[in-house]
Amino acid sequence: MITKEVDNFLRTIYLHYQVVTPALRRYFEGKHPNLVSDLSCYYSRLHNMYNRKILYQAQWDILHPPTGSNAVSTADFDVTLMVCLLRSLPPVVSTPTTGFDALPLTSDTSDGAHIARIKYYKNIIVSYSKDGILSDTFFKTIWSDLEKAIHGLGNQQDVKDAADAKSKVLDYESVKKLINQHDFFYQKFEDHDTKITKLETDYIQQNRKRLNDHAKHEYKQCVHSIKMSKLDTTVEKMETGDVR
Repeated sequence: MITKEVDNFLRTIYLHYQVVTPALRRYFEGKHPNLVSDLSCYYSRLHNMYNRKILYQAQWDILHPPTGSNAVSTADFDVTLMVCLLRSLPPVVSTPTTGFDALPLTSDTSDGAHIARIKYYKNIIVSYSKDGILSDTFFKTIWSDLEKAIHGLGNQQDVKDAADAKSKVLDYESVKKLINQHDFFYQKFEDHDTKITKLETDYIQQNRKRLNDHAKHEYKQCVHSIKMSKLDTTVEKMETGDVR
């Protein structure tokens, strides 16, 4: 038996994946109708983002598929990747007053604010996925904010789909599969991050000894120079008979 709190959570998952994400994808496609050309034009910027680990390896492969793979397609873009590109590639979406990483003010109805709402609640969904429940109060808040984002970024069909999603009979098992797909997708990112962190740690440890040895060598040279300088001064005084 599915409780109301579990239904709230699964219904929010459904709204996110089946309504919000497609609406954001259409918005993204409107901003980048010539996606392949844009990715090529801003290759250096994207590669810099990749080097700085703003883009993960899996995301990079989606944007620049390996030779022999399927062509790049927005169908493979999730919310995280689309938001990242919308805030980084021209035409850049204006940053809301509270930034893209916080829940915007209720009064802010800019495109950037709607995108930040979607990003914020996507992270909320992830954080609540282990428990899989949402209270009625929190559910209403999330739903209201996401509907606001859909009204702002989506079309009339998206608005209708959001209204229908609130009361439609859900196939709970199908919705749970969406969660599993999401967890698997992000586990790949986490695994990649773990590998990168280990490489960085190994590099730091390997180079720390080298840097310390170099510093010790510099210090010894400095001490030696001071001693030699003092010796030269003493010898000079001895030669001039000025030793005291």
